[in-house]
Amino acid sequence: MKRFLIVLAMILVVYSQLWAQSPKYTLFHPLPKANMREMSTDRPDITESPYSVDAGHFQLETDLFKTSRNKQDGMTSVENNINLANLKLGLTKNIDLQLVVASYVQTYEKDVAGSHTDTDNGFGDLTLRLKYNLWGNDGGKTAFAVMPYVNFPTSRGNSYTEPGVVFPFGMDLGNDFSFGTQVQFDLLKSVFSSGYHGSILQSATIGKELTKSLETFVESYYVYDFEGQKAQVSLNGGLAYAVTPNIKFDAGFNLGLTKNTDKVYFIGFSFRY
Repeated sequence: MKRFLIVLAMILVVYSQLWAQSPKYTLFHPLPKANMREMSTDRPDITESPYSVDAGHFQLETDLFKTSRNKQDGMTSVENNINLANLKLGLTKNIDLQLVVASYVQTYEKDVAGSHTDTDNGFGDLTLRLKYNLWGNDGGKTAFAVMPYVNFPTSRGNSYTEPGVVFPFGMDLGNDFSFGTQVQFDLLKSVFSSGYHGSILQSATIGKELTKSLETFVESYYVYDFEGQKAQVSLNGGLAYAVTPNIKFDAGFNLGLTKNTDKVYFIGFSFRY
């Protein structure tokens, strides 16, 4: 029942915006391709983009391959993702609907001798997200959005729905530099009780356009878990190359700076139609 109410609330928000904005272009009346904005993606950094997908258009962003490693007490925990995809659909001028699909997830632990234990693999969780750009979609030095989401437990061993909300902000710094930051609040299932607890993520990223097709970024973020009362800090970086205005490849890393923080390496792809 709780899941139904959460999804219903998100749908009502979408339709209230449809009626309030009375946009010229919608999902069923797409913006002409010639008038589309420059493609903006939520990847490859952790910081989400404040820009939404144009009305009536589809965008795919995916980790073609992503590996996360965490070493504790002589054991290395590994999680590999293949095609961790974010499917986006532009509903109005300022709203898009997103479905994050963990197509294939493999997890295992490795000891000092290299032996694998606790191996598991299969379909992961689904995450439904709704991005609403409050300003900046069509120009200006800054942009801001709000993006509520719900994570649904479709993987084995997970049976709890976890909601959250993201507030991404972007700024054009000039001279082909850009700045982005976000605050994210999560409501997570408690490890020690039957209830939930809070978590907060804050990030900051600086991007640089090296050429018309090649860009790079450096980023730092931290996550604070209110149940464990511990913070994790990471330093990230990567490159993105645009083959065409609608096709982009990227690669990068998240380097954990604090104890028990994941080290992540990935290669990804984005496409817009």
